[in-house]
Amino acid sequence: MRGIGVGTRGRTRTALAAAVLLATLPGAARAAREHLPLPGKVYAWSFQADTLGQKPTHSMTFGGSWQVVEDSTSASRLLSQAESDDGVAYHYLSFTRPTLADLDASVRFRIRSGEIDPSAGLLFQMDPKGKSGYLVRATTRNSEIAFHYLLNGRRRDVKFAKIPTPEPGSWHTIAVSKRRSLVRVTYDGQEVMTVRDDRFSKGTVGVWTEDDTLVDFADLTATAR
Repeated sequence: MRGIGVGTRGRTRTALAAAVLLATLPGAARAAREHLPLPGKVYAWSFQADTLGQKPTHSMTFGGSWQVVEDSTSASRLLSQAESDDGVAYHYLSFTRPTLADLDASVRFRIRSGEIDPSAGLLFQMDPKGKSGYLVRATTRNSEIAFHYLLNGRRRDVKFAKIPTPEPGSWHTIAVSKRRSLVRVTYDGQEVMTVRDDRFSKGTVGVWTEDDTLVDFADLTATAR
């Protein structure tokens, strides 16, 4: 009985030590509580395991024609949105996993063509149905970065910031860093805006185009924080 008692106390002390450790690491505590990836876990989409000519696995599409293609200038693969006239204003693709709370995410994009409002964007904290979440979008028409949220598939404006005009055919990078309600947005390595918004606290990532814009995406990454 004495031996059992000692073992029980030992297990109790171990459990208490683990609880104290989690309490000192807010991100880890939340990950454990909500079954989220641990802080520091990195996800990267290279599309190497996906079928050419098809949309990536574990993704949902909303308008447009999305397919994985070979980059003609390198050995890498790209995610391409190829539909220019389907009568839908917004075209986007949302991945179904992983679900992330605080995060850092980025994507490179190359606008190939577009006349109405050539745009490319990064989605994050999208809900399981791909209908609600955040969107950061670069637009050439007004030379702006736009911060939006989607609610049941409808886009709403939050904030705008001026950027150098994304030139067709050149690569650019959009990145976001979200900690609780604070979002920092960078464009080509320069921070261009901060936004405080607490509508959504976790979700998946994705990419966005609109109107007649044709876009290639590469190097999509997301890191749990």
